Amino acid sequence: MKILKNINNDLNAAKRFSLANKFSIFFFNRGFHALFVYRISNKLYKLKIAILSMIFTRIIQVIYSIDIDYKSNLEGGIVIVHGVGLVVGSGVQIGTNVILFHGVTLGRRGVGPVISKSDGFPKIEKNCIICTGAVLIGNITIGQNTTIGANCVIADNIPPNSTCKLTVNHFNIHNKN
Repeated sequence: MKILKNINNDLNAAKRFSLANKFSIFFFNRGFHALFVYRISNKLYKLKIAILSMIFTRIIQVIYSIDIDYKSNLEGGIVIVHGVGLVVGSGVQIGTNVILFHGVTLGRRGVGPVISKSDGFPKIEKNCIICTGAVLIGNITIGQNTTIGANCVIADNIPPNSTCKLTVNHFNIHNKN
C-alpha cells in the first residue's frame, strides 16, 4: 500500500535528519505525528470519508499547531522540523526528501474561489529545504534541490538548484514618543 510506503519513507527521512532512533521518532516526534495523521486523513478523504479527515486534521492543529490540509498532495520522505506554525494549504504539492521548518506557510495569494492562474498553490519539487518563517504563495514551482532561506516571501517560480535568502541585515528602530 502506498500509504505504508510513504509513512516508512517519512520515518526513514526523519531518521536521516535526526540523531534519534526510529522508535523515538515514531512515538515522540511531532512532525512525524503530523505527517502520519495527514496520511491517514488524506486516505480517508480519497475514500470519501471527509468528516473523519477533518476531525483528525483538527486534532493535530490543536495538539501541535501544525496545519496540513488533508487535500494536499505530499510524497513520502518529508521531514518537519519543530513544526509549530507550519501551514500547508489544500492544493499544495510536495515532492520527496523535502525538509520543512517551523513557521512555514505554503498557500494561496487570495481567499475564496481560485479566480486566476497566479492564485493557486505552490508545488515544491524533491530535495528542497524550506527554512523557518518562509512564505510561499500562489501558483508557483520551487525547483528541485532548492533552499529557501528563513523569512523569505516567495511569489514567483524558483529554478532548480537555487538558494533564496534575504540580503538586507538591518532594521530601524523608531521611538514612539
